[in-house]
Amino acid sequence: MKCLTIPPDSFAPGFPDVGFTIQHHLADLVAFDLPHLLALSRRLPADSVEYNAGTLIPGQDLALTPHNGLSIEETIERIEHCQSWLVLKHVERDPVYKALLDACLDEIYPHAESKLSGLHDRAAFIFMTSPGSVTPFHFDPEHNFLLQIRGEKTMHQFDKYDRSILSEAAIEEKYVDASLHRNQPFREEFQAKAQSFTLKPGDGLFVPINSPHWVQNGQDVSISFSITFHSEQSDQTARLHKLNGILRRRFRVTPAPVGSKPRLDAIKQRGIMAAKDLKRLLR
Repeated sequence: MKCLTIPPDSFAPGFPDVGFTIQHHLADLVAFDLPHLLALSRRLPADSVEYNAGTLIPGQDLALTPHNGLSIEETIERIEHCQSWLVLKHVERDPVYKALLDACLDEIYPHAESKLSGLHDRAAFIFMTSPGSVTPFHFDPEHNFLLQIRGEKTMHQFDKYDRSILSEAAIEEKYVDASLHRNQPFREEFQAKAQSFTLKPGDGLFVPINSPHWVQNGQDVSISFSITFHSEQSDQTARLHKLNGILRRRFRVTPAPVGSKPRLDAIKQRGIMAAKDLKRLLR
């Protein structure tokens, strides 16, 4: 089965730094019906399921994010009416969803390899959202294709390089401490800079690494399949942001932003890799 329809010019010239749409053919698969997703939630480890009330705002304070008062199973069974947001993480642990992930990325990789190298760490996530719910403003460290399976949602996506939207320090903090929650502060004046994509079943959207975004669900239950991967370029970006974050934290300096001085970035990369090699030798 062919999983995706990818317009021929999708991956040029902006990939992997700008969002664009594709189409997919997964929306009618029974694997995404609620009974199958409920069964999947029972098979996954407890830490692979995250959920909360969906009556949030884009700039939601994590400390004020309400629980929905239900179990995981109750949330899935009542998703149409319980005003909730839920994600099943790393569903590639299950053979059915791993096969879907691999089939999709096997079609994407030949296009992505025109701009990226060393593609690795495939992963998949399934989002279930009640009507009208909001996914708060955040960014992710992976190359991500979000495939809309059921319902309608609007993704409000922002330029990953606009530091009036997301500061270097905010990006660095997340790379230094992966345990930090993904939510970021949001101000209403940001919205004028959004590129908004309304996704219906069969639509897919590429979300670049570090591109901040928030999501408004439509009037029906939404189910989305998120397929992600890393590359040597994303690994390099992650290492540089982490190093800059450490420099900012420990030495109170303001490092040059990643990408602003390519020669300096290259020196940092060599230093990072040399330190890793030395650490391995000492072990």
